[in-house]
Amino acid sequence: MAVGKEKCLEIVKANLLVLLTLVGAAVGFIIGVVVRNTNPTNSTLMWVGILGEIYLNMLKMMIVPLIVASVITGTATLDPKSNGKISLVSLGYIMSTNFLGCLVGSILCVIIRPGEIAKTEVKAFNSVPLETEDIFADLLRNIFPDNLISATFRKTITSYDTEKYKANETINGTTVEVIKTMVTGKNLSSADSTNILGLLIASAVFGIATASTKEIGQPFFKFFYSATEIILVILGKLIWFTPIGVASLIGKTIGGTKNLEDDFSRLGLYIATQMIGYLLFMIVAVPITYFILMKMNPFKFLFTVIHAFVIVFATSSTAIAIPESIRQLEGPNKLDRRVTRFVVPLCAAIGRCGSCIYISISCLFVMQITDQEVDAASVILVIILTTFSSLAVPSVTGASLITVIILLTALNIPPEAAALLYSFEWFLDRMRSITNYSVQVTCVVFTQRLCLSSLKTNNKEDETSAVLNEKENGIQIAEMVDDEKYFSEETFDQRL
Repeated sequence: MAVGKEKCLEIVKANLLVLLTLVGAAVGFIIGVVVRNTNPTNSTLMWVGILGEIYLNMLKMMIVPLIVASVITGTATLDPKSNGKISLVSLGYIMSTNFLGCLVGSILCVIIRPGEIAKTEVKAFNSVPLETEDIFADLLRNIFPDNLISATFRKTITSYDTEKYKANETINGTTVEVIKTMVTGKNLSSADSTNILGLLIASAVFGIATASTKEIGQPFFKFFYSATEIILVILGKLIWFTPIGVASLIGKTIGGTKNLEDDFSRLGLYIATQMIGYLLFMIVAVPITYFILMKMNPFKFLFTVIHAFVIVFATSSTAIAIPESIRQLEGPNKLDRRVTRFVVPLCAAIGRCGSCIYISISCLFVMQITDQEVDAASVILVIILTTFSSLAVPSVTGASLITVIILLTALNIPPEAAALLYSFEWFLDRMRSITNYSVQVTCVVFTQRLCLSSLKTNNKEDETSAVLNEKENGIQIAEMVDDEKYFSEETFDQRL
């Protein structure tokens, strides 16, 4: 009996942070429901969410330093051949899952046809007819930023000079006069958002150059190696404030929602279609992929990163979970840091499987409620546009809905109809972010599995080089490249 009690206490102690975070989420839902019933003011909602806002700021503060330091150290320990293989494998996986998300979402929307029972009057609002080509142009500009300092807090984006004019348009069978917006010119501007993709590419270049300079690059490497470890220690302490932050964020979100019952009656089938798509990936595709790769229980693996899942759900952003993802993948799961520290930020930047499901279903749903013909050509066009547009979706709240509006404009569909989708954006944004994350962590496992032979060969070369450096310079570098020792649970726990 005593043995069973001790074992139970050990399990609770080992998973204390996860349990506290789940309790925090439950408390947040309760607070949100109570606050919502009091018709809260903006001031009340602000104070309910203030602790969550502070928690988010602390996490965001660590993201950029961690990405830069970890990617440099990860790529610096690989030769160019290994770097190229890891990049190609991870990018291929991301593009394949993004495309698969578009395909599954489109098929579900065509079969279920949620727009048939959600037809509603379209309320016009002014919108800028964004052009699809500008999405790709901005993507290329952000991949190669001209200023690394500004890339830490700004992204390049195309802005428009516009003029308004009146036009007659047929909406739901009725001709009405609407105010449209015409583009008269384009300008390059910037938006408040971290350019993760640009920082990732630049850091990888620095890492590869560090490896090529060998002994000369060692001081540079050791600086960023130390910076990575210091940041992980700080995050190890900060992460214990997650239950409070989660409770505050969820409480504010639930407390600020309105007209849930009426909106759900119109969008219930649309939400169900979205959820089916998400569950197909989270409960079927991801576990099967992991089992095929590792021949191990996939749900046990997913449980090890459950704390990162909770952070993604609370913040609606996979980028904010980057630090915790690296900590859990390298710690309990013992994945190679040379893979995790490159692939995790890359996935957070462009891994958008869940977003692709959402965007494809939303575009076809709007086509259905506006009586547009949903034929094979339009479905294929939606799939192609969504697949490529997903590479430019930033990891911030509500970004996918903006992409829906852009694609509707490209398809010559009134984007005003997308206003209906705002009702449950707070919920669907979290569900698609969780789906994104489940596919992203599987990408890390997939990449390491396919690049295992290159990593083993490279690791032996690193160990030989480390021993020679130790003999010549008296520098204890061997421990840095001894992955088996470095990633033992005991050593990892001591460092944190």
